[in-house]
Amino acid sequence: MSKLKDEVDLLRSIPMLANLPANKLKLLAFASDRVSYEKGDTLFHQGDDADAAYIVISGCADVLVSADGDSEATAVAQLGPNSVIGDMAILCDIPRTATIRTCEKLDALKIHKDHMLDMMKESPTLALAVLKEIVQRLAKTTQDLSEAREEVARLQTG
Repeated sequence: MSKLKDEVDLLRSIPMLANLPANKLKLLAFASDRVSYEKGDTLFHQGDDADAAYIVISGCADVLVSADGDSEATAVAQLGPNSVIGDMAILCDIPRTATIRTCEKLDALKIHKDHMLDMMKESPTLALAVLKEIVQRLAKTTQDLSEAREEVARLQTG
């Protein structure tokens, strides 16, 4: 099986990319770089400029957030195969909102910012899928924050 076909099949397994036509998936796979990281490596740091998004092929990575960007970071999530990392910072043209550090060997496809944005301009299906994914993550984060605030209030009242 060819590397390109393997990467197209991988991209098709990502829910937000599943409905893209084969030619768009081939273009995305062709323009992506396959990258590997060892356990403990950092893909990027909170506050860095966003230059690419990553699709995890295998392995896992911790999402680490620091309240002020300088204090010790706290793990808030763990991402595994088929996860998309770094897309929000690209779309919003903002610095990275978290540090991503591998918790084991990780293989991924790296999609450069310009290519991702061009693909989204050319494909309303992709743009809508990415938007849906980000909104779902925002809804989950809002729910988690609400539950955390309730827990803090409960603990404070004793």
